[in-house]
Amino acid sequence: MSRTSTLILLGILVILTPFSGLPIAIRSLLAVVLGAGIASIGLSLRTREVRDMQSSVESPSVISPPTPPSSVSPI
Repeated sequence: MSRTSTLILLGILVILTPFSGLPIAIRSLLAVVLGAGIASIGLSLRTREVRDMQSSVESPSVISPPTPPSSVSPI
């Protein structure tokens, strides 16, 4: 199961938790656990996205010095 589909499944479970008929203490614990799972999966997806964007941008291996202006402005 991919992270995206797991995230969707956890979101559905969070929506259904209040209607589960479980005692309040268990519902609260379940909401915290599911919320932590959603946050951790979302953070890992965001980290992967940022890492992929940074790796796609090629950094030049040799940085050339800036070229000086060819003429001076008469201002």
